[in-house]
Amino acid sequence: MAKGDHFFVWRTHLGVPFQHHGVDLGDGSVVHFTDGDGGVAGPGQGSASFVIQRTPVQVVTRDWRDTIHVIRYQQSLDSDVVVQRALSQVGRRGYHLIFDNCEHFAAWCVIGREESRQVDVARERVSAASVKAMAAGSLSLASRIGVKRALRGASPWILVADVVQWATEAGGHHLGLTDPEQRRQAGRAVGGMTAIGIGAVGGPIGVAVAGSIWAIGEVAGEVSRGAYEKLRGGRMS
Repeated sequence: MAKGDHFFVWRTHLGVPFQHHGVDLGDGSVVHFTDGDGGVAGPGQGSASFVIQRTPVQVVTRDWRDTIHVIRYQQSLDSDVVVQRALSQVGRRGYHLIFDNCEHFAAWCVIGREESRQVDVARERVSAASVKAMAAGSLSLASRIGVKRALRGASPWILVADVVQWATEAGGHHLGLTDPEQRRQAGRAVGGMTAIGIGAVGGPIGVAVAGSIWAIGEVAGEVSRGAYEKLRGGRMS
């Protein structure tokens, strides 16, 4: 980890893993959203006390027990600019798990725009899975020709592809995919192949049905981005 790096460490809440993000200042300290009492901000806590602070690296890593993962972007701001932006936010409150979390903050410092792939992945997967489930259910009622093969392609098991897609993107950093967009594309590729593989039990018709449902779900995931940005924009303004 070097000056100006965007990094994260894994933590868990109720057994569910999540990432806590921050910015390295290059002097053994970092800037990140804290719980206001020596810990890190995260789900399951009262966000009213959360505040951006400068702390030693040991606070984030729990005395080096947590592994630091650095996020690499294709384009990022100069390290000195990153540090200035991070320090300018020290003392700021207003944490929100969905709209203004620790990843939004760190990304803003490093690339100049607020992004959270954790939120994006969750939003896309929930939207996509919901639409795929409805599409599969509708097809189950409407199919008349080649019904057995079609229904195999529309099996609820197709939702496994969303789980695999999420896991690929969430864990892609451990496979060397340090750029968020690389992880996103890898997740889509694996998710699409998984959906087609599940549909293959129904032969060519099953493959076509499964592929179509997966594609429809992905479009829904993309469309949900606009709604999210509108909600976020309204809240931040």
